[in-house]
Amino acid sequence: MKQTENEIALVPIPGTKENIFRTNDNGLFNASSLAKEYGKDVYGYLRGQKVKDFVFGVSIEYDLDPELEFTDKGNIVRVISGGTAPGTWMHLDIFIKFLGWLDPKLERDFLKNAFAANRKQDDPLQRQLAKTEAGIKTLRKKLSRNPLYKELLRKEKEAQQLQKEIDKGQKSCRQNMLKEVRKALDNPHRKIAE
Repeated sequence: MKQTENEIALVPIPGTKENIFRTNDNGLFNASSLAKEYGKDVYGYLRGQKVKDFVFGVSIEYDLDPELEFTDKGNIVRVISGGTAPGTWMHLDIFIKFLGWLDPKLERDFLKNAFAANRKQDDPLQRQLAKTEAGIKTLRKKLSRNPLYKELLRKEKEAQQLQKEIDKGQKSCRQNMLKEVRKALDNPHRKIAE
């Protein structure tokens, strides 16, 4: 079976040299390359009995033959020696736990960003908003070089300041009128100032 590698930019990997996770055509994640970056050996993770039991359970859950796991025919954990894509490849269920073994923060970041990416991916309004915000940012950057745009921003700020002063003055005027009305109500023989 020929293995080829794909790359998914699912999340940036903080603290690593890469910002991609490598998968093969079957969607299995390359655990070997990531373990190497953390100075660990995949075998160190896979030899634990809890991990073996977990792989067995996941195999059964997906109705797969557990005897094939840890071989080049594995569907949950595939170990390939030589060829174009050597290494240990893991199903997502196992890979997430593996990330936690490498670094608990890595597992957390992966899950957090995967959920965030999924939410954004599923919501067309979120995609449209992100695209619009990116367009606004680009336009602002281009316009920021234009002296007329800078003058426009200055004038808008000046107008906002003036509006605040006007609002403050109107509020003060209303408060004064209200005081006069209250005084007039307290003393019915007094005239309200005009």
